[in-house]
Amino acid sequence: MRLLLASICVLTFCSCGGDFDQARRHFENQQFNDAISELNWVLFMKMADVEALQLRAMSHEALEEYDEALTDYKRILQLKPRDGKAHAGIGKIYWEQKEYKHAEMNLLLAAKEDPENVDLLILLSRAMMKNENYRSADEFLKSARDIDEKNASIYFYRGIVQANLGDPMSTASQFNMYIMYAKDNLKAYYNRGFAYMRMGMTDWAKEDFDFVLEKKPDHYEALARRAVCSMDSNPGQACLDLHQAAKNGSKYAQEKLELCQ
Repeated sequence: MRLLLASICVLTFCSCGGDFDQARRHFENQQFNDAISELNWVLFMKMADVEALQLRAMSHEALEEYDEALTDYKRILQLKPRDGKAHAGIGKIYWEQKEYKHAEMNLLLAAKEDPENVDLLILLSRAMMKNENYRSADEFLKSARDIDEKNASIYFYRGIVQANLGDPMSTASQFNMYIMYAKDNLKAYYNRGFAYMRMGMTDWAKEDFDFVLEKKPDHYEALARRAVCSMDSNPGQACLDLHQAAKNGSKYAQEKLELCQ
């Protein structure tokens, strides 16, 4: 009788057991809660299934359930201390939480295991930039460039790095490369102008905002930022532009209207 009951229990658990392939399909269809439910059963039957832990962590991460995701990633590292995907996942979560030193440490460990992953190298470089490790950031961006030389974002971030290293010519050169490879050229000019503006290079910034507004006169964010760049040289027109941008919904312009008081 006991043997019969045990057999029934085993059959019951097996019939309710999760299907990893089904969980993966749920994940690919962005049905993250369904993926987690399926993976809970998979991991109930096999707690040390690293592949299932990875997919469940990614599902929690997609839902911004960061504590649960970190628990799964850390469990993976207990089983496989050099798992690059787990270190990358932890690094991305810390990036989202603005814990940049922890992000850099984990992304660096991930990059050691997956040195050809361009997206990973770029995110690692961005974390280093947040931590003001500009020279190290530039080295990893150059490594990313050597792998994918037409990736526009590499040149964008290298431009910011060079600006922080005090090299305006290299800054301009990198942003020019960014413009060359960016798929959305208008957005690229706006981003370059925004970057120049942040660095205090207002003349160069105005040129880029002028280009954007010539192609798209109702780009009110570009209008607002060009107005701020022009405030010293032409305050009357700058204030008119700021008011127009603010009236059309630019929050940046609304915040800067005090310059016209």
